[in-house]
Amino acid sequence: MRAVLPTGLAALALAWPAGAAVWHPPATWLLQAQCVHLKEGAWSTNSGNGYFGGMQFMAATWKRVGGKTDAAFAHPGDPAYPFTAAPAEQLYRAWLLWKRDGGAWRSWGAVGASCS
Repeated sequence: MRAVLPTGLAALALAWPAGAAVWHPPATWLLQAQCVHLKEGAWSTNSGNGYFGGMQFMAATWKRVGGKTDAAFAHPGDPAYPFTAAPAEQLYRAWLLWKRDGGAWRSWGAVGASCS
């Protein structure tokens, strides 16, 4: 598991979204984000609970941090419509939300608190 985590984080670092050219989150943040993701679900999650992706964004929150509308938003819980944002994009949007929250994981509730 320990070897997989740094390798996975390195792969995500190589796949940063184009608009995030100046995005350089600290390693500590990436580890916390990985913890949140592991507790939240697959990157393509559309479980029907109103949250989407590996960081479990609400559609309105996703759009508020600059994410584009996804077909999954119109079809909550329908496995034919997985959330399609790339993992690196989801992490970038999570970073923006984390910064808006004052450098805290409060938007992720108890999961965020347990990973801080």
